[in-house]
This record gives sequence, C-alpha cells and structure tokens, in this order.
Amino acid sequence: MIAGRLVENALSLTHEKELTYLISGALPGEDVEIEERARKGSTVFASVVSIKKKSADRIDPVCPYYDICGGCDFLIVNEERSAFYKAEIVKDNLRHIADVEKFNILSPFYGSFNGYRHRCRFHVDVKKKEIGFLRKNSSSLVPLSSCMALSQKLNEELEKKDSILKAAHQIMLEKGVNPKTHLVEVPAVSYSDQVSFSDSEIDVLGYKVSANVFFQSNPSLLPSMLSFVKENTAGSSVMDLYSGVGTFSRLFEGEDKKVFAVEREKRCLALSKKNAPSAMSITSDASLYLKKNRGHFDTVIVDPPRTGLDRAVVDALKAMRSSRIIYVSCSSVTASRDLKILLEAYTLSSCRLFDFYPGTSHTETVYVLDLK
Repeated sequence: MIAGRLVENALSLTHEKELTYLISGALPGEDVEIEERARKGSTVFASVVSIKKKSADRIDPVCPYYDICGGCDFLIVNEERSAFYKAEIVKDNLRHIADVEKFNILSPFYGSFNGYRHRCRFHVDVKKKEIGFLRKNSSSLVPLSSCMALSQKLNEELEKKDSILKAAHQIMLEKGVNPKTHLVEVPAVSYSDQVSFSDSEIDVLGYKVSANVFFQSNPSLLPSMLSFVKENTAGSSVMDLYSGVGTFSRLFEGEDKKVFAVEREKRCLALSKKNAPSAMSITSDASLYLKKNRGHFDTVIVDPPRTGLDRAVVDALKAMRSSRIIYVSCSSVTASRDLKILLEAYTLSSCRLFDFYPGTSHTETVYVLDLK
C-alpha cells in the first residue's frame, strides 16, 4: 500500500478499495505493509508492519523506547522535516475544513528534540516504585530511568525517584489512582534548577507557574511565539480569552493598553494576577462572559483547549467585530472548524506554526484574522 498525505496526529490518509485508511508510522509516498488495529464503518485504523520503500525523509528513531512508549509518536523524521510536515497538515486543514484556498503561512519555528520538555505528567506505580509513561495504545506502564525529551532537571528527579514518589503518595491520598490505569499521575514542571510537583510556584521566563496549571512545555521556543503574538496585537484594548496564567496578558505590562484577562480556573487566575497585575482579571467561563459583555476590543486573543471554541464563543466573537483576532491553537482541526465561521466576517492575514513538541504529532499554530 502506498501511504498518502499526513493528516492530524501524523496519520497517513490513504484510500483503497472503497476504504479509508489512517496509518500510523507511515510517511507520504512510502510503500508499506500494514496491520489493522480497528475499524469504524469504512475507516480502517492501521499501523506499519514493514516498509518496502522508504521515504528519503525517514530516520531511525533516536529513542530506544520509541516502539513501546506512548510519549512520542513522530520520531521518524528530523526536527526540520517534522515542522515541514506539520505545516502541511495545517494547510490541509485550512483547505478541507475551513474552505480557505489562499492563505499566508509563514515559515515554521522549530527547535531540538533533546531536552525540550520542561513540563510533563509522570505515571507512577506506587507499590512497585516504578515511574514512566504509558505504553503505546495501552494503559500499562513503561518504567523509565531517563527520557531524551525531558529537561535535565526532570531527568534528575526521574533518576532519583524520591520526590516523584513522595508526590505520588500525597496525590494518591487526596485523589486516589487513575481508575483506568491504576496508576498515580504526577504533574511536573521544571526550569533551570527549579521543579514543582504541585501548587508550589517556580519562575519560568519571568512567569510564576506551578505543576497544577497549564503552561507551555517548551521554554526555548515560547519567546518566539510570544513575540509573534505581541507584534500582531493591534490597538490599545485587548481581550485575552482563556488567559490561563496570563501568558499573553503579561506581554503588555508597562504599556498603555487596557487588557482584560478572562479565565474560569481560579488557580490559573491567581497566578495571572501575579504575572500580569495591570490586567483586569475576570473569573468566568468564556461563553458566559461574552454573553453578558460584548464591548469593543481592538484585539481579541483566544487560546482555547484542544476542543476549540464553543459555538457560542465563535458566534459572539463574530458579532463583536473586533479589529483583529489572534487565535492560538494546539489543534489545527478544531481551529479550522472555528475559522470557517469566523472567516465569514474576517480575513486570514497570516498564520505561523511553532513546533513546540518535536518528536510528537502535536504542535501549536497562531492564526491572525483581520475584520473585513
């Protein structure tokens, strides 16, 4: 079977004999033998068993655990080609989901795989004192003593085990084990020689963060994305929807801008007030806030979860007619779904991919929309 183009999750989309195949581990143009893993209607989910003809882009995975560990799923190309393929997926989704034919996608930003990840979620078998990540397509544990993707500090903690096991015991007392895996999940974030496994705060690039809130995992690439967002923020009034710990609101500290940070998680908002004290912090669900407050903003920044924007939020943003919307997304599928509606009132001026997660199929994309 000849593998087709890559789509979301770096799966090869291939059609044969009235069936649609989504193949993991294949690159476009490769001649592969596959094994069916599941079937839903006319869609077959499969994985590569052997490769008769390899792509020139294919490399041997650098991680010895790649075939069994579920942490990374796209270590078969180098960092440059990873960013290229992911940018192609973004383009594909704009064409096929958002119905956009002409767009300006800028050169992607990417960095090294080794040691990029400063934030993770360890899985712990407390009885066996084993720590690692989940096995591919499984709920069982792959015990690890080190991980190439993790920062030096997280690897030190993984090798020593003590602090992670202590955190696991505390979490088990408070929340119990995951009912599916029977393991304890321990969130961790590190930077330099600092590490947090709970609500204890550390400093990352000037931001106050903790293990129990979301913050980008790749601090080496984060400044590039922050600069891109700031450069594209127009006017003197900014709404930061799904503001988290104030990642974007902080960009405008000391500037003559009115910034409204809207975030429903109180834990995040407490940190946001420290990171962006000049912003007006609002504890609210985005859709509920927009239902009652539709003032004019020169720029609206949205950074929703992987599921994208609620339809009510999309409709509200479209009706508000702000001069510019900056949409930050970790899923180009749901972003393209939302853009299809927003582009009835807006033009997609540019977009740029930031490959925050080399070695995986995940990425971050920023879309800049201007009112027609």
